[in-house]
Amino acid sequence: MRIGVIGVGSMGKRRTRDLLALDCEVVLFDSRSDRIAEAQKIFNANAVSSFDALLDKKLDALVISVPPDKHLEYYERSFKARLPFFSEMNVLTPEAAWFASKEVEAGVRSYPSGTWQFYPLFGILRDELRRIGADQLNTVHYHYGGYLPFWHPWEPYSEFYAGSKRSVCAAREMVPFELEWFRWVFGPVKSVCCTHGRNAEWVTDIDDTYALMLQFESGLFGTMIIELHQTAPFRMARVACRKSSFTLDMAAHELRRYDLETETWKVIKPPGLRSLGSFNFEQVYFDEMSAFVNALRGLAPYPKTWSEDRHLSDVLVAAEESWKRRAWVNVGDVEKTYDGRSWVETESAAGN
Repeated sequence: MRIGVIGVGSMGKRRTRDLLALDCEVVLFDSRSDRIAEAQKIFNANAVSSFDALLDKKLDALVISVPPDKHLEYYERSFKARLPFFSEMNVLTPEAAWFASKEVEAGVRSYPSGTWQFYPLFGILRDELRRIGADQLNTVHYHYGGYLPFWHPWEPYSEFYAGSKRSVCAAREMVPFELEWFRWVFGPVKSVCCTHGRNAEWVTDIDDTYALMLQFESGLFGTMIIELHQTAPFRMARVACRKSSFTLDMAAHELRRYDLETETWKVIKPPGLRSLGSFNFEQVYFDEMSAFVNALRGLAPYPKTWSEDRHLSDVLVAAEESWKRRAWVNVGDVEKTYDGRSWVETESAAGN
């Protein structure tokens, strides 16, 4: 199987590495010649300097790894070329009906990223909570603290999309990215209340913080805090149930369960934990690419739909509307207010 990778920045290189490990032939394309040269040196892979030249390679599929605000261009071009594709996580996602119409017209499928479904501890937590029962859940609280300059330490944060524009800044992008596992484990979100803005000094006009309160359709209450100014990064989640609680520490890669009746803790480690205590996180991305390739080959259904992906950006749009109104907003009220194809900058906290 021959697959074209569009964009060979950090994610494009990761996808290339995984596709090669899956015995796929890879053809690379990036508008930046320096990235193409670097990727060719690393992978010894075939590369081209234009999208049209990429299509000349008689491809079976495409992987779109360009910045989120460039996705739509390559969705359109992929459908026009009648090539199935995988897309990195969106910030704003077009309506599911748009994808369905395009897929019927082109006669091909398209696949949204669902990275967190392949992180084993989220799967274990999901199974544990299903055994307990949804009616036994009280609250979920999650806090991601990252540091933007660590994302691409080899280049100034102002020179790549996550640090250059507020519309795709890291804090905004991470809301739907982290909501992916919330949706997968706890179900859809019904309403949201949010504040967002900046708490650190940056050379570009970006937000670095989103704080959300969430009411799920199940009735579960949760909070999610996204921060990109934390110089000591961490990811922590707490799930409170009637007679037990869970603490998920993604730095230590362990899930701890407390049982009220026995007053005991159980520590759960993910399969594949290395003997020295470090988890091979690259396995998550490999498994995601494996799911994509298996879907292309007709070996297994892909585990995520565009409707599910659209819900994540619906929550983001509702959250930003909440901050403008200073009020709770129902996610269903914003579903038809944006098309996911027209990009707008978020308002800064200082401007509200």
